[in-house]
Amino acid sequence: MRFYLACDRSGCRARAVFDLVIAEPPPDIETDLFGHVLHSATVASPYIEELGWIFIQQEGYWCPNCASPGRRPRSKDVTSS
Repeated sequence: MRFYLACDRSGCRARAVFDLVIAEPPPDIETDLFGHVLHSATVASPYIEELGWIFIQQEGYWCPNCASPGRRPRSKDVTSS
């Protein structure tokens, strides 16, 4: 399966493309629709992390450059002192 990633950070144009062979079949579509649809993404997510991309809740996937700690969005739960 071929995966296309685009950085979701506003203004960033970083892209990544990779092919991944997924040996195991997805769950049966009749009994597990979401598992069937999300199967390839679930298998690919560790590889995406190895490439340095991170998923930020409510933001999407960020490239390694944008994912560096100084560029990440601040958590809404963190207060400055």
